[in-house]
Amino acid sequence: MKSKILIFLCFSILLGSLDARFSSSSSESCEDDDGHHHHGGGGHHGGGGGGGGNNGGGGNNRGCGSGWQRFRRPQGDWCMRVYAGGDSQAEADTRCRAQGGVVSGVQNQAEANAVGRMGVGILATNQASGSIRIGLRRRDACATSPISSSCNSMNSFWWSDRFTTGTDGLLWNRNQPDNAHGATQQCVVLLASRTATIADNWTWQANRLDDVGCDRVAGNTPRQVRGVLCGKRPNN
Repeated sequence: MKSKILIFLCFSILLGSLDARFSSSSSESCEDDDGHHHHGGGGHHGGGGGGGGNNGGGGNNRGCGSGWQRFRRPQGDWCMRVYAGGDSQAEADTRCRAQGGVVSGVQNQAEANAVGRMGVGILATNQASGSIRIGLRRRDACATSPISSSCNSMNSFWWSDRFTTGTDGLLWNRNQPDNAHGATQQCVVLLASRTATIADNWTWQANRLDDVGCDRVAGNTPRQVRGVLCGKRPNN
């Protein structure tokens, strides 16, 4: 009889232990599922490595606002969005200020890829490509200089948003920057394209940079300015 009671008690203890373990596991799974839903709900942009974008969830889009994407940078998170317009750099500045931001730079290749995709998103259905104005300006000391040892592709420009850092975002197209057209190319655009490359007189790679004039450019070419990249700090 004592043996049967002992067996019954042991069996009850075992069932209690299993029930506790099951309850604990269910709680962890719920937390993981909830965390994954929140993290993945906004999607990821920009590929691997630091600087990948994240739309995020919630009413304020993780502090960025509707339609913006949030990017993780070493110096802090940054929100970016491409808007149509910005034919000149002055118009681009005005467009971004109206949205509470500035014309933004790109921190690295991952961000450039994400911006390229955002740029394609504002193109009309009959447009295969277009340029996006970004916050990169030629230094005064290099304003009239072609590429040289003192004014090369890595030190001729500065990030005008005063938040982007380093040279990982200086992803120039082939033979750029060249400060052509009488040394008048003081501003910079990023090429957004539905294809990996486009061709006019030369072949141009998507998600790469080119130095251009800061004024409005007439014409309708594959590299016509179609938009501006705006950036701002998240509000949380």
